[in-house]
Amino acid sequence: MNHVPEAEWVAYLADEIPEALKIEYENHLYSCDKCLSAYMEAMEKEENSLDIEGFDIAGPVMESISRLKSASVEEAKQHRKEKSLRTITKHYLIAAGFTILLMAGGVFQSLTEYVDSVESSSEKETQSLTDGLIDKTFNWMDSIEKKNKEGFRNE
Repeated sequence: MNHVPEAEWVAYLADEIPEALKIEYENHLYSCDKCLSAYMEAMEKEENSLDIEGFDIAGPVMESISRLKSASVEEAKQHRKEKSLRTITKHYLIAAGFTILLMAGGVFQSLTEYVDSVESSSEKETQSLTDGLIDKTFNWMDSIEKKNKEGFRNE
C-alpha cells in the first residue's frame, strides 16, 4: 500500500470514509512511521480547528467532573465525620453505663478493699521480716559482747 495523504487522514478522523478503507488505513498505521506522523499531524490540526471554532468540549466536561468529584469528596468527608461522631458517642455512652452499673454493684468498692488488704498484709510481712532481722542482729551482737566480757573475767 502507498502512503496515505494527510487529507485522507482528516477524512478518516471525520468518519467520512467507508469501513473497509478504515480497517486498511488502521492496519497500515502499524507498519508505516511516515503515515503515523501524517495521522498525528491531522489529529493536531483537527484538535486546533475545534479549539479555534470555540467548540472545546473537554473544558466544560472536565469542569463538571471536577465539580462533581469535589462535591462527592466533601459529602464523603462529612458523612465519615458524622459516622465517627456517632460511633464515639455510642462508645462513650456504653462505657458510662457500665461504669454506673459497676459502681452500683459495689465492684469498685470491693476492689479497693481487696487492694487495701493486700497492701496491709505485705506491709506487715515486710515489717515483721525487718524486725526479725534486727532482733537477730542485736541478739548476735549481745552474745558476742557477753563472750568478750566472760573472756576478760577469766583472764
